Amino acid sequence: MQPLQLPSDAVSQCFVSVSAIPAGFMYLPDREVFEDSLDKDTGRKVPSFSFLVEHGERAKILFDLGTRKHGEGYPPALKETLETFVIDCDRDVVDLLKEGGLEPTDIQFVIYSHLHFDHVGDLNPFSAAQLVLGGDAAECMMSPYPQDPESYFQEFPKGQKVQYLNFSSAETNSIPLGPFHRAIDFFLDGSFYVIDAQGHFPGHLAALARTGPNQFVLLAGDCCHHRLCYNPGERLISSENYDDIHLARETVNHVKAMHEVDNVVVLLSHEKERLDEMPLFPQTLNRWAEEEMETKRVKV
Repeated sequence: MQPLQLPSDAVSQCFVSVSAIPAGFMYLPDREVFEDSLDKDTGRKVPSFSFLVEHGERAKILFDLGTRKHGEGYPPALKETLETFVIDCDRDVVDLLKEGGLEPTDIQFVIYSHLHFDHVGDLNPFSAAQLVLGGDAAECMMSPYPQDPESYFQEFPKGQKVQYLNFSSAETNSIPLGPFHRAIDFFLDGSFYVIDAQGHFPGHLAALARTGPNQFVLLAGDCCHHRLCYNPGERLISSENYDDIHLARETVNHVKAMHEVDNVVVLLSHEKERLDEMPLFPQTLNRWAEEEMETKRVKV
């Protein structure tokens, strides 16, 4: 497995630390995960991870916010959906941050991988942060709840700073990143990239964090919902749960390609197995990720 090489910053010495925060749990039916389970009633309880990315003293980012506390405060149109997915969240991301010594006001950026209920959390405590979304998500927010009582998407807090990333704009300066066609160097120093990872939901984003010298963690969001879809990739993602299944399967192939290089660790938003494998906030996972990469190299 050849290591991931980035076009212009392969020698960058700017790193970030990453911490995993299980911000609630939910029941995930297998028919939403695997194409070969569309007619099955099985499923499992999975975490909804939020990831804290810290760029030294420069900035703190939350990649997703997980679920809302006790599953409350969502638009009424989600009632049937929430009955299916059964949220279990006694402590949300705000509670868990505070237990680790951080306040919502310490966060400068919130990046939503996408706008599904299990990723958006409660944005109100983070109203001072800049919210970042994929450009195609803007259409979903043209008439949110309560402006539209039937909308699945809650309006943003008043005064919220919002940035939609348009990867096709010349001003965005997107670049290819490994197998992915378009990504943005978020801090312009090679430490953290936001990736156009379409298919699951309009504007779906992933992110790549440089956690050490030539070492990376891919925050893959909902590119897929189980590791068997990328490692080894033997099970196809479910057509039940993707906005554009053909594009989504291409994106999963990109995730699989990233997994197959020896200096990248892939983390999904609902990868239950990671709960017992990696350290959780307030610990960082940088050292653990380095050990995972060493294990991959030994297996070659």
